[in-house]
Amino acid sequence: MGFRLRPRTTDELLDGARKVGGALGHPCVYDLLDFARLPMAIVEGDTQIVCYVNPALCQLARRSSKEVIGRPFAEILPAGDKCLLLLDRVYRTGKSESHTEQEDAAPHPLYWSYEIWPVLAESSEDDRPAGVIIQITETAPFHRRVTAMNEALLCAAVRQQELTEAALALNTKLQAEMKERKQAQEALLRSEMLASAGRLAASIAHEINNPLEAVMNTLYLARASVDRPDSAREYLEIADGELLRIAHITRQTLGFYRESAEATTTSVSALMASVVDLLQSKIRSSGAAIEQQCEEHLQVMAVFGELRQVLANLLANSLDAVGENAVVKLRCSASRSPSTGRRYIRMTVADNGRGIDAATVKDIFEPFFTTKGTVGTGLGLWVCKQLVAKNGGSIWVRSNTDGKRRGTTFSVVLPGAAIQAETGQKLGKSCARL
Repeated sequence: MGFRLRPRTTDELLDGARKVGGALGHPCVYDLLDFARLPMAIVEGDTQIVCYVNPALCQLARRSSKEVIGRPFAEILPAGDKCLLLLDRVYRTGKSESHTEQEDAAPHPLYWSYEIWPVLAESSEDDRPAGVIIQITETAPFHRRVTAMNEALLCAAVRQQELTEAALALNTKLQAEMKERKQAQEALLRSEMLASAGRLAASIAHEINNPLEAVMNTLYLARASVDRPDSAREYLEIADGELLRIAHITRQTLGFYRESAEATTTSVSALMASVVDLLQSKIRSSGAAIEQQCEEHLQVMAVFGELRQVLANLLANSLDAVGENAVVKLRCSASRSPSTGRRYIRMTVADNGRGIDAATVKDIFEPFFTTKGTVGTGLGLWVCKQLVAKNGGSIWVRSNTDGKRRGTTFSVVLPGAAIQAETGQKLGKSCARL
């Protein structure tokens, strides 16, 4: 025989709840439910009259236990809540039920989860439950956790992107440093090669210097002899001049460009003429025509021997690049810088040979770089650049391998010397096929 809870008064309802607790076999179960963190309630009868609520449910419903106990459970729920149907079904069938509902709310919807199970009496005539226990769970914190997880994932993605960009930047920097290190190693190798070549050149210059002095002394005696024919005078003068130039080069090599010679005022036209005279044999064998264009009285401040060495090297390279009946032009002109007003002298050596491709042009001033195979040393243009820079100038190259403008032009720009007399200047032009 079971109990029938008759919710007449509050005291009677509380007493009925205790009887329900007794039906569970735990007379003090409500003392435990009072400390439960989840909202819980016990209802009885077809009308679902509340006979017990714990403090958690009172806090959720924002009502006191006296306001809820003895009232239908429907007054706590929103209108049309399906929980009421489940309560009635559990009360009739004696089987547990669960249900989840959504409620619109900002910023995220709320989800309510109901767990409903029957409270069976020790004995009952119709096997109906003595009551029904309801447990309510609010799942809004789950959405807050999901939001927090999404924010954490977003932050992680942003951080990963930052780390990826940092890694790319470090990789780019590493590649640049590796390239710089490779260039430094190549420069070091070139320096070692230059140092070795310099030591070898100094040794050779030292050995040449002694016999060179003997030859110069012999020429001096030959020039001073009264028995020499007049036809040999010119040749002795040329030989003496070239020996003086060789002696100057040996002093350069031994002193590593710290020779005692200083820059002097040098006539450009005389410089060009001496270079053409020096290379007469090579000009004849090439079959090329040398065309000279130079304004008279143009002068530069430079060491004559060094500048002559530069122009001779450039002219010799042009003669190697052209064929028979070609033209090599030696030009010289003066100009002033529009920014500083300083006077400059430009000397050019231009040919109509096969030209130099762009990939080669960028390396032609590097030491030991040559396009002449085993014939070339790769030091000619590098020495030219060093000598021009030593005299305060610069050297440029322009080349074309196609069309009517095919050929190569080297330009040497040097600071000009003061002109003593600018009146009566004429444009001198000569063309010779030697």
